Amino acid sequence: MMNSLELSGIDAVVLAGGLGTRLRSVVADRQKAFATVGSEPFAARIFRQLRRAGVRRIVFALGHLADSAAPVLDQWRCERGPQILSSVEPTPLGTGGALRHALPLLESTSVLVMNGDSFVDADLAALLATHRAARAAITLGAVQVTDVSRYGALEFDRDGRYVSAFREKQDAGGCGWINAGIYLLEHEVIAAIPAGRPVSLEREVFPAYTDGRIAVRCESRPFIDIGTPETYAAGAKFFAHVA
Repeated sequence: MMNSLELSGIDAVVLAGGLGTRLRSVVADRQKAFATVGSEPFAARIFRQLRRAGVRRIVFALGHLADSAAPVLDQWRCERGPQILSSVEPTPLGTGGALRHALPLLESTSVLVMNGDSFVDADLAALLATHRAARAAITLGAVQVTDVSRYGALEFDRDGRYVSAFREKQDAGGCGWINAGIYLLEHEVIAAIPAGRPVSLEREVFPAYTDGRIAVRCESRPFIDIGTPETYAAGAKFFAHVA
């Protein structure tokens, strides 16, 4: 069984630069990943999850309202744990473009990438084990939800080991497996993303690897994202029971 030491050679990127357009009616003064949920910033749960996993370096990929994250990151830098770095995109670059922009700060061969506005208490060591066993270019964490219509759904190969397709929101419905916003990517995958322009991981990068190069680890665990006022409001209750 793997332990946190297995992730000590892994760099992580937290994607926390989105515009948060749907949340502006309730969170207008800060980056949504750093909005207060319960008694602390939402991203604090992600930070602790990565620290528990033994990740050695965390790069926060920032953009919109990046300055609002600075006091929180400065506090975490004063604590024992991972090295905390920031990568601030000069213009909105999307999830893939922001990750590519952070590449000069990344040293590990495999990189753990996490969306800053969603959370699932995934087994990160097991995700890494799946990635290594499959020798995949990308390994994606998946969670099951009762209604996939808000997220889009994943389709798997016959053995359920690889992602074969990403179904769009308008084509999906009912119970199913969704992208949990947690990935392992090989360094060369990130390097191949075009630099200096907006790129979407979900719509542009990942679909190009559905020929058997995206391994998947499925976990039935509670999941939340704070992309809407309704889910943001539900965050405090969620974490009271989960973390």
